[in-house]
This record gives sequence, structure tokens and C-alpha cells, in this order.
Amino acid sequence: MFDFKKIVIVLLVALVISLPLIFREKTNTIVPISNAETLTIMTPHNETLRGEYTIGFKNWYRAKTGKEVNIDWRYQGGGRDAARYIETTYANNFRLHWTNKLHREWDSDVIAAFASRSEKKLSLPEHTLEAKVTHEFFKSNVGCGIDILFGGGVYEFEAQASKGNLISSDLLVEHPEMFSEDTIPEFLSGNRLWDRHGRWFGGSLSGFGIIYNSEAIEAEGISFFPKTWMDLGRPEFFKKIAIVDPTRSSSTHKALIMLIQQQMQICYDDLKHRLGVNKLSNKDEEKIIAEGWINGLRLIQKIVANGRYFTESTTRPVIDVSAGNCLVGITVDFYGFAEAKHLEERNGSNRFKFVMPCAGGAPSPDPIGIFRGTEHLALAKDFIQFILSLDGQKLLDFNLHTPGGPKKSTMRRMPILKTIYEPQYSQYRCSPEINPYKFATLFVAHEDWTSKLSNIMGSLVKLAFVDAHYELSDAMQSIIRARREGREEDAERAYQVLSDIEDLTSDNIFSNIVPVFASKDILKIAHLQNKITEKHRKQYLRAKKIADRLL
Repeated sequence: MFDFKKIVIVLLVALVISLPLIFREKTNTIVPISNAETLTIMTPHNETLRGEYTIGFKNWYRAKTGKEVNIDWRYQGGGRDAARYIETTYANNFRLHWTNKLHREWDSDVIAAFASRSEKKLSLPEHTLEAKVTHEFFKSNVGCGIDILFGGGVYEFEAQASKGNLISSDLLVEHPEMFSEDTIPEFLSGNRLWDRHGRWFGGSLSGFGIIYNSEAIEAEGISFFPKTWMDLGRPEFFKKIAIVDPTRSSSTHKALIMLIQQQMQICYDDLKHRLGVNKLSNKDEEKIIAEGWINGLRLIQKIVANGRYFTESTTRPVIDVSAGNCLVGITVDFYGFAEAKHLEERNGSNRFKFVMPCAGGAPSPDPIGIFRGTEHLALAKDFIQFILSLDGQKLLDFNLHTPGGPKKSTMRRMPILKTIYEPQYSQYRCSPEINPYKFATLFVAHEDWTSKLSNIMGSLVKLAFVDAHYELSDAMQSIIRARREGREEDAERAYQVLSDIEDLTSDNIFSNIVPVFASKDILKIAHLQNKITEKHRKQYLRAKKIADRLL
């Protein structure tokens, strides 16, 4: 005998399970073609960009060659995580080359020589081990199993190029018309847009700036929106800023370098005005670089003190600021623009804002380059040519379903090709009001001002500020409270102790910090790291006691 109720229940359960399958949207999953060549690309870029470039390149390559192609996208975390993976893979594969092909012994000295290789060491006497290892790697075809590195900071790409991991694509020679003042210039606001040896090229431009939630800020009773880097250090944003660890994110690292360069420029302009000259002497310029460096670090210290957390995820600040969990964050432009557009399209909200601080930074290239040892060199060169072509650049900032635009999602990224900013394309662009080649004159990057300090900046910020954040934040809270209570003298005395970073002057860094890090001695490095953190932790505890009138 049938149990009618049980049958009905089973049918209803089956219906509930099947509904998502019945009404699911059709997907545009790209199925690999079995007999086509496959290009393997490592990238930190999101699925939207990967999908659009897969479709675009397949169509472009088919029209050019009549052939099909597959793309195997690889994600290995942020820029620093990817760099570690790349270096480990090259080291393992070079070890096989060194021992199996050259029949040489692989020992600790060879490992150290390989780890420290750079193009500069090609000029060393060839009888030294460092020179032998470096020369052998640079003339080899040792690979890492990946064809292209696409996306990240210029610093990472220059490091990869210097180590010999990136090779020339020959595009500068084969297509010189692509690289001119009218197409893709060599420099923009002091930032290099492509490597003069052709080992990397900017595929797009990235701006670094501030995201904020206007509704959440107003709900907190704050009467202004952040527009400058200095605003992020204000007490109104105490424990309300989302920050990505600068040692894990090339975007945050670059933003902080721009902040420091702005402080250097302020010092430069101020001294130039006081002296009544148009250009400072080399001696005076060295002074303002040192002064601007300290001023920049002190501003970063205030921002870190205002931090609610420090994450390894470059997208978390966008999510938390959008939701109002944090009021403010630092991010790269395309994350900010994409979230603002998403909220507007989804529910008409314009609470999420992205601003690039006025005169607080210059657009930087988002590079692409070919790895040494690629098995698909011609195909890799074609991919880079496509990225830099008018067809590839249209995908970055054209609206959906416009001529040459993206097929599934808008990307709202800044093209690097000047042609895109010409009037005939304005009607198709997502952000026709943005032209980095125009507003870039407000800020000129001086790479030589920060080049020697850039490599170590992130580590120092982490050691002195982030790792001691609990004590730093606690001390700043007491200072803010003292000021609110009208105890300015207590607050000022405490802040003088808190902001004592004389151990982080450029002179001390070059004399006492850089040599230890360069020694590669793990014990010495660990000792120095602990010393820096403990020194600042203790002074923050002292600053708090002063502000609380306990000292």
C-alpha cells in the first residue's frame, strides 16, 4: 500500500534539489581544446580580467593565425608569495641543470651564489663562483614551468628581471611603433612604463588611493571625507582603517612609497621656497630626502595606529569598507572602481567611494613579462602584443557590448595605450573623465629618492609599527584622550616619545640595518628584527604612561 504523504514529501524534496539546476544561468565556461597549444600564465588578477582576456586573446589569435589556443591561468597569492614560488622552482630546476647536465657539485656555496645572482654580477671575474653560477643561469634555458608573469608591482618585475628570470620579448625591436610618446611612452610622471631591455611592459596603469564609506562616516558623526594621505592619520579614524600588510601586498607597498615621496616633495618645495631658488643643490636635496623619509614614516605610524586590522588579502579592505565594518581603507584603483560600480548597479548605492589623493601619487604600470625557459616563446610574445594592442586595451575600460569591449564584465581599469584616451573612444569608455596622462602632472615620482629605501620600507613598517600595533594603538588612544581632556602638554610629551623613530633614519638604515639583512645570516637578522620591534614596543608603553599621567 502506497504511503501518499511520504511520496509527496519525496517529490517536494526532489523538486527543491532540482530547482537550482532547472533555473541556473547558462555559463560561458571555456572548454580547453585538446589539440591546441597552451599558454601558462601566473597572475594575481581576478576572474573577471582572466575571463575577458581569455576570450579576447583566443579571438585575436584565431584571426591572426587561424589557430586555436588555450590559456592555463595560475594563481599563487600576492606578489611576494608568487616571487617565493618562482624562486623556489627556478632553484630546484637549476640544481638539476647544474648536477645532471654540467656534472658539478651542488652545495651550500652554490646555493648562496644562485640566490644572490643578478645581472650586475655578470661583470664579475668569471673565475669566481658567483660569476660562474650567474653566467650559467643567464645563458641557460632553465624554466619554472610557467610562460608568463602577468600583474604585480614594478619592483617585483625588476627583481625578476635582475635575477635573469625574465627574458626579452624583442617587441621593442620588432614593433618600435608601439612604444613612442604618442602610444606607450617610456616614462609617465617619473615612473618607467616599460623595461628598456624589453623584459617587461606595463599592460595597464594602476593608481593607488583611498576607499571610504560615506554613509558609515556620516553615521559616526565625522564631518569630512578623507581626501589626502594626511587625513588617514587623523584621530577621527582611530581603529577604523582597513590595512593590508605592506610586506604581503605590492599595491600597499607602492601606495606607502607614494606617500613618502609626497612628504619628500613637500620638504623639497618648502626649502626651495625658503632659499628662493628653482632647484636645490645635491647637498640640500640629500637633506630633504632624509627629512621627508622620517616625515613619511611618522605619517605611516599614525595610519597604522588607526588601523583596525592588518590582512594579507588585498580584497578584504574593499569588502569591509563597502559593508561599513571599516570606514576607510587603502587599495588599488581597479578594486575601488569595480566595487563602486558593483554597488551602484546592484542597488543604486553610491556610499562606496574611491579617491586618488591630490598630488599624492602617480599612476604605475601593471607589468607583464616572459619567463626564462618558456616552451611557448612565440605564443607568449603574441599574448603580450595582444595585451598592448588597441584590441587588448579596449577590454580594460570599455563598457559591456561596445565595439571591441568586454563580453561579460566591465573592468574599469586604466589603459596604458594613449590612443584609448582620444575623443572618438569617450562614448565607449566606463570612465571617460579619467585620463592619467593629464592628471599625472600633479605629481612627479622621483625613483632615485626612494630606490635605496624602497626594498626595506615594508619590513621596517611591519617591525616597528605593525608587529607592535597593540602597544602603538593603546598609546595613541591615551594621547587622543589626553587631548580631548585638554591635557595638551601630556599629549605632546607622549607623542614625542611615541614618534621617536631616530633608529629608522636613512643614515642608520644604511649603516646598521641594511648590512645585517644583506648578510643573509638568519640569526643576526632575527636578532635585529626583535631588537627593532622591542625598542618601539617599549617606547609605546612609555608614551601611554606619560599620556595617562603614570610617569
